[in-house]
Amino acid sequence: MDLNIRDNDGINNARELLSPTQYLLPGFMSGSGGDFVNRVIMEIENSILKPPLEDIENSSEGILEGLAENMNIEKPRIMTTINPPINECLEYIDKDQQCQLIMGKYFADESVILINYKFDMNTLLHLFAHHVHAIEMGRTKYVRVRKLEELRLPWQLRPTEIMAMHRTAHLVRILSPRAWRIYNEEIKPRIRDIEEKISNVRLTVSYLEKQVEHTFNEKRHI
Repeated sequence: MDLNIRDNDGINNARELLSPTQYLLPGFMSGSGGDFVNRVIMEIENSILKPPLEDIENSSEGILEGLAENMNIEKPRIMTTINPPINECLEYIDKDQQCQLIMGKYFADESVILINYKFDMNTLLHLFAHHVHAIEMGRTKYVRVRKLEELRLPWQLRPTEIMAMHRTAHLVRILSPRAWRIYNEEIKPRIRDIEEKISNVRLTVSYLEKQVEHTFNEKRHI
């Protein structure tokens, strides 16, 4: 997977590209439900994507920034997702194994951590450990090694995963109290906010789906 996100501008461009406002209906399509659709789209952007998800990304990067500075390396970029199946499993090879406990994936060629918004500190540090290993080994070589491991070994027997597990324990020991406060006081409340907002938006979208179904049923008998 090539995210094509190599710097801050790349992350910001990706966020802009994925912004629901890209899909707002033009003025001539307003009315007859168009205004309602636009409100739903704006609600997704303003109540889910922009404040809470981006806040989680910024807070997560704040946690990793201190660790990266102590190691004199660049910090990775964080991108959060609501989609649940993001983990280190390789589909059909190590499905239903322990890798599902890691709710994210590290893309070494982009220095990007893609992480589920419900992540715990173990997941964040585990994926950061991959980032440190990739810098030590060289990102190009690391990507090649990871691909071979994924094809030939189950998750818990991959050397890069064993290294990440070991390094995660070390990172937990050196993690500052401030980092734990950031997770507990900034990230956890945002996780709860997102869950509530998702539930509300899904109800609204469900109403829209029922309206479409009702219109279809009315017209198909004409």
